[in-house]
Amino acid sequence: MAGSTAAQSLTLSHVEMYVGDAPSVAADFVDGYGFEVFATAEGHGPEGAARSLALRHGGIVLVVTEALDSAHPAAGFVERHGDGIADIALTGADVHAAFRDAVERSAVVLTEPAERDGYVTAVLASGFDDVRHTLVQRPEDERERPGPLPGFVPAPEAGPAPAESPELTLLDHIAVSVRTGELADSTTYYERVFGFHTVYEELMVQGTEAMDSKAVRNAAGDVTFTVLAPSADHDAGHIGDFLDRHGSGGIHHLAFATEDIATSIARLTKRGVNFLETPDVYYERLADRLTLARYSAAELREAGILADEDHDGQLFQIFTRTTHPRRTLFFEIIERLGADTFGSGNVRALYEAVQAERSDGSQERVQ
Repeated sequence: MAGSTAAQSLTLSHVEMYVGDAPSVAADFVDGYGFEVFATAEGHGPEGAARSLALRHGGIVLVVTEALDSAHPAAGFVERHGDGIADIALTGADVHAAFRDAVERSAVVLTEPAERDGYVTAVLASGFDDVRHTLVQRPEDERERPGPLPGFVPAPEAGPAPAESPELTLLDHIAVSVRTGELADSTTYYERVFGFHTVYEELMVQGTEAMDSKAVRNAAGDVTFTVLAPSADHDAGHIGDFLDRHGSGGIHHLAFATEDIATSIARLTKRGVNFLETPDVYYERLADRLTLARYSAAELREAGILADEDHDGQLFQIFTRTTHPRRTLFFEIIERLGADTFGSGNVRALYEAVQAERSDGSQERVQ
C-alpha cells in the first residue's frame, strides 16, 4: 500500500469477547461452531486478573475473557452489557508508529504502547462506546514469542478436527448499532484515524421503522464494520431494542464466511446451532427478485437460507437465534458469489413476507 501510514496498514489480529464464564462460552464455540482452543492465559496482567481462552476456526480467531477480579475491564463490561464483543484487536509491523499516527488523527488513548512477552501492545478507544482496539505488534523472531498472543501459552493439542467441520473461513464483517445521530461520527472516526473507506450507504425504511446504515472497510479489506442507527424520523425498531437491552451502542453480531453455506448450515444444525426461521412466502416470491446462481429455492427453503444480489453478484446468508439473556448478540453465516453488500434486499423481502403472512391470518413471524 504505497503512501499508507502505519495506522492505515493495521490488519485484523483477533476479536475478544468479555464473558461471565470463559470455559462455558469457549465450549459453545467448540461444540457448536467447530472452533478449537489453541492458547490459554490466566493470572494477573496489566489491567487486573483474568482468564482467557483463544479459539480459531479457519482464519477466524476469537478470544473469550473472564474477569477474576473487579479491576479487570471485563468485570464492568459484563455488568453493563452481559457477554459481548469488547475488543477488535489490530496488528501491524510497528505499533509505536501506528499509535502515533492514530493519536495525531485524534484517536482516544486508553493505554500507551508497552512491551509484554516480546509483544508491543497499546489500546485505543473505538467509535462504538465500550468497544476498544488493542494494537498488537508480534516479535519478528518467533524465538522471542513465548505464546501465540500476548500473555498466552499454547494449549495442548486437541487432536484432528472433526470430519464434518462447518468449514468457516474468515470474519466477513462486524455489525454494530449506534444511537440516533451517531452514525456519521462513528464511521468518520475510522476514516480519519485508520484510513477506512466507505463501501456502502443506505437508509432502509420498512413501514413505520427505518434505520440509517453505512459500511466502512480498512485498506487491507479484512475489517468491515456495518454500522446501523435508528432514523430520527421513524420508529427505532429492532435497533432501538438492541440499544435499550445492551445499554449503549455496541456490536450485535459477527458474520462468519463460508464457501458452501448449505453444507455449513447442515453441519452447524447437527451440532445444535439454531437459526431463525423464514416465512414460506419469502421463498414463494424469491423467483420474482432474482435468478439464483447457486442452490435452488427448495434447497434454500429447507435450510432457511436467504438470498440477495447486488451489481457484483449474489450472497447467501442466515442468522442464528440469540442465546444471550438480553437478546443482544447473535451470529451470521454468509457465502458470497461476488456480492459486496450485506443483504439489504432481504430486509425488505422479509418484511414484505411477514406482512403477507399476517394478512393471510398466519401467526408465524420472524423473531
